[in-house]
Amino acid sequence: MKLSKILINTLISFLAMSVTLISCSNEDDDYNYEPHNAVVNFMLGSNVLSYDTSFGYDDALLVGADNTVYTPALARFASALAFDCYDTVKVSLKTSAKNPTSAYDNTTLYSNFGFEDATYTELSASDYLSDRQDLTNAVFAHRKVTAEDGTVYQIFTVAVQGSSGRDQWLSNFDVGDYSDAATTKNYATLSATHSVAAAVAAGNTDQASVQAESLANYAKLATQFPTEHKGFALAALRLKDKIDAYVTAHEVSGAKKVLLLTGHSRGAAIANILGKVYEGDSDWTSFSYGFATPRTTTASNAAEFKTIFNIINSDDLVTELPLKNWGFTRYGTDKSASIEGSYKAQWKNKLPFVSDYISANGEDTSYLADVASDRAALYASESGTFRLTFDTEAEANDTFAYLKNLGLGVTSYDPYSTFAVTAGSGDSEGKYILSATFRPQFFLNTMVMGIVLSSVSTETAATFVTTMISGYESEIHQIALGTMASKITGFAYSHAVPCYTILVENLK
Repeated sequence: MKLSKILINTLISFLAMSVTLISCSNEDDDYNYEPHNAVVNFMLGSNVLSYDTSFGYDDALLVGADNTVYTPALARFASALAFDCYDTVKVSLKTSAKNPTSAYDNTTLYSNFGFEDATYTELSASDYLSDRQDLTNAVFAHRKVTAEDGTVYQIFTVAVQGSSGRDQWLSNFDVGDYSDAATTKNYATLSATHSVAAAVAAGNTDQASVQAESLANYAKLATQFPTEHKGFALAALRLKDKIDAYVTAHEVSGAKKVLLLTGHSRGAAIANILGKVYEGDSDWTSFSYGFATPRTTTASNAAEFKTIFNIINSDDLVTELPLKNWGFTRYGTDKSASIEGSYKAQWKNKLPFVSDYISANGEDTSYLADVASDRAALYASESGTFRLTFDTEAEANDTFAYLKNLGLGVTSYDPYSTFAVTAGSGDSEGKYILSATFRPQFFLNTMVMGIVLSSVSTETAATFVTTMISGYESEIHQIALGTMASKITGFAYSHAVPCYTILVENLK
């Protein structure tokens, strides 16, 4: 099966096109904020595109405000923080800028609104022995406010960055399962094997310590987050440790604590889970605004959390994953609209130089629903077969080495499949077979790899996707991977520029 260049070109945009910013009219007269004109530079592949915008801030958005009511002005400010924390975005204020930004520095913007000690925090794989893909980055800042009655408030902001690099993309698709003793054993075995192999590959031979940390991670997740997406939840737990340390270092004694959580894509998913945590903490008044939030939990009471708002473009495939068919939903309230259905003309006016908007048609996920019946089935015993036939053993081993170099079939990255090269028999007599049996989770990882490789080159992505489609014996998997590839353009545009700008302008 040969993929067209147009189809593969659709893959290239995805990773780079994960950013946008807001536009704010001064229509929210309840708040005395000053609108700031700004220019936003964002990287789209090898190009840097710019557009003009404005947004504002007032303490009344957070101090004394009702955190159970969606506030458009706060959504606009939150999205500014969410997207500015990307390394590929620069927000420069053109008016009222006390401290103009001069680089993609993640933090300078905050000082213009009276926030102090803005700090870019990274979760590093080197800090952990196990589950080294479940990471994130974020920007923290704080501001002290004294109300007219003398009450002191301290506002903290946490803007969580979206996906960065292959490992975080693999974490995006590692949903986890904690439903019963059998899957507990399965998770522990896979996670321990995965972690030990990764640690050995990195030069750590203390396998017992690695395995102990892996099982401790499982215990935390199974106890504190039994329904949450594993890759998002473990990153959220780790980030909360960093938040706690930041608060301890900067906390004003006796002040009432207010928290604004925000993020885009993977960042929104992590913020969504943290929003649940802080809503249940009486020490905090929390506000959570996520943009393009994936589904994060299978909790039956997810809609009962009232301080969490998810801004959703209903054309965006990211917001449909993990699937409803697997039982997933989001915490809080969705504020949703279709760019394709309602704001297509506005989209074209905002950024006329990029390609035509293509809806990813987020509801059309039947091609993925057939891969697994629920989250537990993703980790079930091997249920698919991968098989490629070669004329020589050297050719088979070369392809095996190629896949191993990508982390597929290597336990340190991929505990969900088993590859081998064997001599053929029967109809394949004289041939050499590269084969594998795999769990559905492995298939999700191959989709992730296609997305990641698209940022390298058209040819790199084409080689990988063609190889994988050729190897899958199941028509379900061939169709699913091919369909996913064909939707990447819609995936990228509907997920990013400038859709979420338009939504925060219009959603009330």
